[in-house]
Amino acid sequence: MQDLLNILFPKSCIFCQKKGFYVCEDCFSLIDINPFQFCICGKIKGKLKCRDCFSFLDGLFVCSRQNQIIVDKIINNYSKIKELSLVLSLIIITHLFLLKENEFSNFAIYPLLSNKKELKRTGFDKTKEIGKILSQKLKIPLIEEVKNTKRMNVLILDISYNEKMENISKQLKENGVNKVLGLVIKKH
Repeated sequence: MQDLLNILFPKSCIFCQKKGFYVCEDCFSLIDINPFQFCICGKIKGKLKCRDCFSFLDGLFVCSRQNQIIVDKIINNYSKIKELSLVLSLIIITHLFLLKENEFSNFAIYPLLSNKKELKRTGFDKTKEIGKILSQKLKIPLIEEVKNTKRMNVLILDISYNEKMENISKQLKENGVNKVLGLVIKKH
């Protein structure tokens, strides 16, 4: 069935229209993946959290630099093209590789799940799809409920940093989670 769909509706890059991929290698190379770690407020390079950061998170990984039209277009098309989860996952994995952050063995990924209206509109949960890929590649468990986080460290995953991430972080801390880090494609 998939082969027939690919023949009738071939994949083409959402930027340059090159056939075969939704984001071709050339266009992916134009994404400015963040090679640095900044504290949550963005003031200090190389820190997870400074004393000026007001957050329940212990740190925030922001995988792409601000104001990138290419990243915004991928995210906007993600609602219609489920396979873009691979591209977004690659952005995250590349960011972590550039930071030399590969030790998440004592963590679990907690994707902030979409609301029912969004699920109905897209037909899939966007952060959960990315979370499944990251869980497999980072070799850490994927959890979907706060109550399943006892004695774990947690990476909260979402497309962008938001208040829901802070609320869940607070809830996780109250539930006994030791360390809670945010993991997002973009900050705003």
